[in-house]
Amino acid sequence: MNKTNTISQPMFSNSQLVALAVPIVIDALLAIAAGLVDSAMVSSAGEAAVSGISLVDSLNLMFILLFNAVTTGGVVVTSQYIGSRNIERAKCSANQLLYGSTAMATFLMLVLIFFIPQTITLVYGALEADVFESAKIYFFWTLIGYPFFAIGSSCTALLRAQAKSSLALWITGGVNILNVIGNAILIYGLDMGVAGAAISTTFARLVWAVAGLIILHNKELTVHFENLLKFKLDFDILKRVMTIGGANGLENGLFQAGKLLVASLVASFGTIAIAANSVANTLCNIGWTTVGSFGTVLLTVVGQCMGAKETEQAKMYTKKIVNFCIILVFVLFGSVFLFRNQLVQIFDFGEEALRESARITGIGALLTIASVYSWSFIPVAAYRAAGDTKYAVILAVSSMFTFRVGLSYLLGHFFNMGLVGVWIGMWGDWTCRTIFNVIRYRSGKWLEKKVI
Repeated sequence: MNKTNTISQPMFSNSQLVALAVPIVIDALLAIAAGLVDSAMVSSAGEAAVSGISLVDSLNLMFILLFNAVTTGGVVVTSQYIGSRNIERAKCSANQLLYGSTAMATFLMLVLIFFIPQTITLVYGALEADVFESAKIYFFWTLIGYPFFAIGSSCTALLRAQAKSSLALWITGGVNILNVIGNAILIYGLDMGVAGAAISTTFARLVWAVAGLIILHNKELTVHFENLLKFKLDFDILKRVMTIGGANGLENGLFQAGKLLVASLVASFGTIAIAANSVANTLCNIGWTTVGSFGTVLLTVVGQCMGAKETEQAKMYTKKIVNFCIILVFVLFGSVFLFRNQLVQIFDFGEEALRESARITGIGALLTIASVYSWSFIPVAAYRAAGDTKYAVILAVSSMFTFRVGLSYLLGHFFNMGLVGVWIGMWGDWTCRTIFNVIRYRSGKWLEKKVI
């Protein structure tokens, strides 16, 4: 293992870490704000519309994470080449990343678009007619945006890999604002309901893709696209990307499959439960996404440290960022718990649905704090950046199906605890990950892997 006894000159100063992290966090918050506004707008169309969109969003996320896994692999390889100062290979890996993620997204779109009703029914079973109709409409229009999402996501990730997170923020921030404006026009102005929300999202992703391609062709960037249309595959880099991306894709795919099994359980509780679970997830996602954005920071920081063979720095930065996130979790989820009754009021639901939403949101916030959530997920980004992909897959799959799925069905269905049982199952999943991630971090085995 390449390991020094002392930490050499720091690769990232505190000010550089802040400059890298702040735009990523702001970007996450903007995405959350846009999502909340979207949900509030769509809620005017009724609980069935919100429920349909919520179910499809979970389904979309499973497929999006499959081609986003290629993005993660590409970012790790690119970051390590940047750290080793091999810029030519870094630029080549950027091209391979775009090819791989776009090809996978296009393939999934073409396959799924012909089996929309069957896919929804296979995953969720029999739904109420109005929920099913909303889900079909939303799924169709969002499927069209898959390739655009892959391109935009790849471009944004490459900017962050070279510590250009401020530039990435300008793109994604503008796209989120555009999505909100589009929703306002299509939902309120043209009364298009669910279809309006989906079309606006897809158009925003198209703009994201175009803007990303234009910016990543700027030769002033350290890593930029070159000769994309010549479509030259580099199988050595592709193998490195897919080794990481494939494992990450398997992990994400199985993780989302588990979440869909839980969503199917929630769907059996009825429309009120679906709506309340959607609201609780949306509000808690304020914290989850904000904290999770620091994993994106670690992909760049640890990737460059490992490329430069500065393993002690990789370990030091991981601990520093994760411990900061512990404080952040207390602040964010404490606030969600305290203001849960006020937060749910942004949704245009009936009194019963709002009351249940506030109850589940409060439970979710407390369980997140109790699990020491930042150690549940953030270190895994560092392990991936170091090439430790097998561990991440084993932990994610075993914890997911033992607790999030198994315990949720045991408590939620067999012991009739409903949504509370489902959220306790999620807490079990988070806590299990926390325990094993701490053990992995302290062992140092994740620092022994090799990517380039």
